[in-house]
Order: sequence, then C-alpha cells, then structure tokens
Amino acid sequence: MKEHAMLRTSRPDPRPPGSPPAIWAAFVAQNAWKSWTIVGLLAVVGMLCIAVVRLASRPPEFAMVDANGRTTPVRRTVATDALLRFLADRTRPPEVTIVRFSRDFLHLALGLNSSTVESNWPAALAMMAPELRERIARESAAKRLVETYRLAQRKTELSFDEIAVEDQTQGHVTVRAVITRRSMPLVDGGGAPEADRVQVELVERIVPATLECPDGLEVAEWRLAPFALSETRSGLDEARQEVPRDAK
Repeated sequence: MKEHAMLRTSRPDPRPPGSPPAIWAAFVAQNAWKSWTIVGLLAVVGMLCIAVVRLASRPPEFAMVDANGRTTPVRRTVATDALLRFLADRTRPPEVTIVRFSRDFLHLALGLNSSTVESNWPAALAMMAPELRERIARESAAKRLVETYRLAQRKTELSFDEIAVEDQTQGHVTVRAVITRRSMPLVDGGGAPEADRVQVELVERIVPATLECPDGLEVAEWRLAPFALSETRSGLDEARQEVPRDAK
C-alpha cells in the first residue's frame, strides 16, 4: 500500500512584508470608511433629487405689493381661504384695463381698413380665447374676409357712444358697448360713405398675465346686434335684452 504524502502550505500573509499590524489595520479601516462615505454621498444625492422634485411641484408663493411699492411675501401653505380670495381680487385687472382692452379689441375687429386689415385682423384673433379664435378664424377664412376687405378699398371709423363693465365674476367679465360705425372709401371719390350702429357684448375671461397676454384678459364670447341710428336710450335697453346668445 502506497503512502500518499500530503504537502501542507500556509496561507500567505496579505500584509506587505515588514508592515506593523497597527498600520495595516489602519489601512483596512480607511478603505471601509471610504466605502461608507460613497454610500452616504449617494443617499444625500437621492434626498436632494426628491427635494428638488417636491419644490418644483409646489404651488407658487404670493408677494403682496402695497401702494408704496413695499412687498410682503405670503406662503400659500399658510394662507387662509379668505386671504387667497383677497389676493385673487387684488390680482384682477382693474376696470380701466378692462375698458381699454375692450376698446382695443373692438377697434381691431370692427374698425376694418383695407390698408391694415392683413395685420389688424390677426391681432384681433390673438386677443380671443383659443376656442373662439379657432372658430372665428375658420369662418373668416371660409368667407375670405381679409381678401374681400382688402380689395374693397374702404376704411371704417368707430365712435363709442357707450362702453361699460356690466358684470364681473371670479373668472369672467362682461362688457357692453354701443358703437357707431362709419364706412367710407379709402380714397376720396371711391364711393358713398355708409353708417350703422351696433351693440356689442363681450364676455372676457380673466387669465394669468403673460407676454402674449399682458392684460390678463381674453375674449371668450362675442355677440353683436345692429340697430337703427335713430334709436333712443329706451330702445337701446330693449335691444340689449334681445341680443341673441349666438350672435356674432
């Protein structure tokens, strides 16, 4: 029977030759500290990402501005319902802005001029709410309004007999105007002048002010009813009650 010789070898010492045990232990501890440091940094980065997402989704804060220009920041999280309603009222367009916006829109939409209709009509459409703008643009394109009026070589002058803000809600404003329109040739001798009178009702939506909508208003509905030039004030009141809801 043959005897098998077994060769036993000892595990090599991982420590560098001649290194004291204390120094090697310090190296091991330092490597472990580096690993935990990386884990901690990854945890901090994750928490920062969560905080950024939460801050981006927070509702905006308010800054109240008094008559002297002093500002007072107000956090929405601590604002009461009464304060939020007060802030909404403070940010509503003032009546003078509503009247000016309405006059500008009516000048662009009704004061058509053959020499400026190509620029004024798109500007009037831009002051409308998207749904009204799409419908009116489609109808005007079907009737070739811009091309027809450009070839007519006429101009329209408007005079406002009456314009007033009649109703205001949380998100809408109703404006009524009585306008006399005078249409005449663009050049003398091009035809006879014409005149008519119309009553216009505008329902304007209050929206956040932007560069495209600096007044914070857009025309959501537009109703127009013509009547005779000789009608009296009582006749105007009666006509006002008979304005069809779908007139335009």
